[in-house]
Amino acid sequence: LTNFLMFYLYKIIKGLVFPPGIFILIFLLNFFIVKNKVLRILNLLSALILYLISISPTTDLMKEFLKVKIEVNFQKPDVIFVPGAGLSDESISRIVKAYELYKIYNVPIVISGYKVEAKMMKSKLLMFSIPDSMLILDSLARNTFENVRNFIKISKIKNFKNIIIVSSDYHFKRIDKIFKNSGLNLKYIPSNQIDWTAKTILDIVPSYASFSRNIRYLNEILGYFLIFQ
Repeated sequence: LTNFLMFYLYKIIKGLVFPPGIFILIFLLNFFIVKNKVLRILNLLSALILYLISISPTTDLMKEFLKVKIEVNFQKPDVIFVPGAGLSDESISRIVKAYELYKIYNVPIVISGYKVEAKMMKSKLLMFSIPDSMLILDSLARNTFENVRNFIKISKIKNFKNIIIVSSDYHFKRIDKIFKNSGLNLKYIPSNQIDWTAKTILDIVPSYASFSRNIRYLNEILGYFLIFQ
């Protein structure tokens, strides 16, 4: 019991001492110290907004919004489409998932990213002994909109109709909106789907992990409405 309590106490203190928790405390402290009414309101709002962005329940709400449900009516794809995620761990996880699917279906893989990113992704797949002839490279796409736009052009040239898209689970809603009216059959395979359903008191303690995750989700929601990135 003591170890159990110490674990939770450590996590709570850590959440309040390290960013973003420490900044939430600073904003709250300023709320009580400053005399100017406008500044007090600004500090309180800043603390509230930062707190909401830094907790796990906010992730659950945004993830629910970003869910996409698509009926798939094909058994075997014509191609696997992998949009990049910058030079990051997410790009690597997408490449690994694409390789797993390639071993199952033995169909071409379209890799889409910008310059070095796309070449890096291709080099990783070549390391998995996938033939160069099975890899199609789009190194001109600077954002999600261009990833999809360029892929649609490639699909028309190659006559691809049934598409498996490999990306992060929270990325699919934006991708699906850009694919609208493309006439392609789409199946979404998440590369890094994580189940956040296990709930504890620590979910309401601010953490950098939740903050970082929520910023990515906010970027997706903003991109969904703007369809620019």
